[in-house]
Amino acid sequence: MPRLSQFFLAFLTAVGALIPGASRAEQAWPQGTIRVIVPFAPGGLTDVIGRTLANELGQSLKVPVIVENKSGAFGLVGTEYVALAKPDGNTLLVGGGIVALADALYPKLRFDPRKDLTPVSMIERNGLLLVATNADEQMRNAKLADLLTAARERPASLAVASFGSGSISHMALEALESSQRVDLLHVPYRGTAPAMPHLIGGQVPLMFDNSVTALPQVRAGKIRALAYTGSQRLPQLPDVPTFLELGMPEMNVYNFFGLYVPSGTPAAIVERLNAEANRIFSAPQVIAKFAEMGAELHPGSAADFARFLEGERSRWGSLIRTRGIRPE
Repeated sequence: MPRLSQFFLAFLTAVGALIPGASRAEQAWPQGTIRVIVPFAPGGLTDVIGRTLANELGQSLKVPVIVENKSGAFGLVGTEYVALAKPDGNTLLVGGGIVALADALYPKLRFDPRKDLTPVSMIERNGLLLVATNADEQMRNAKLADLLTAARERPASLAVASFGSGSISHMALEALESSQRVDLLHVPYRGTAPAMPHLIGGQVPLMFDNSVTALPQVRAGKIRALAYTGSQRLPQLPDVPTFLELGMPEMNVYNFFGLYVPSGTPAAIVERLNAEANRIFSAPQVIAKFAEMGAELHPGSAADFARFLEGERSRWGSLIRTRGIRPE
């Protein structure tokens, strides 16, 4: 056999040996402990999503799946941790809206949300409620249209709380100001937990809050819901109109949570995780559990989630740049 033919045969043999090896490496997943990173403190909706995922995933994959809460910087600490992690399928992120807002809000990040994170599936989304204190008699009976009219007459006189500077709650407030040509006084808090007592007590009259966290207080009569940013009324609050019904289509705003992995994670692992997320969060008992909280589960394809993220980045990035928004 000519020397060149011998060399070519040896080359093909070597390549043939390498390819099955790579295939076996992907097929070997999962191995070891899988960590689900929740970039917020325990007890919130993201934590409930993460623990539901971890519990069901562990049973299905037959490996330990644990939740690690890495909070800080409104979700950026945990998000960055996953973005820079090894792409082996053993580090997962249950991330929120900051994934779509981060690059516009924080130009000096150590990671690029677009390039360093691969979207696996949306899991949940919920609209925001504009809620008012019941501690003040005027606020107790006020209508949104009247509040906006008064705010136009006295700029920056009407205070509205958000659950974080740079959060989707803050974006909703900015969208309201922009679309309704009104100047409101933004009062940012570090989460709903410190903001809600001030809203209930009347120290701040209004707040944009997640429907999930506001709903129990509305049901208890401690605060009042004026409008909902979702496209349809909340089933739990059928008498509360949407902003769309009130003639404000720009206020169709959702907070959302999804599953991500570090970019470079093998496609087969991404597909398996997508299938698992869809199975887990489409189960009737899980849907019922989250619906009671006011949460809407929306698992779907990785491609659909990626398109949704790009739409959110485009929308909020434009608003952030136009209004010169910077986290306080």
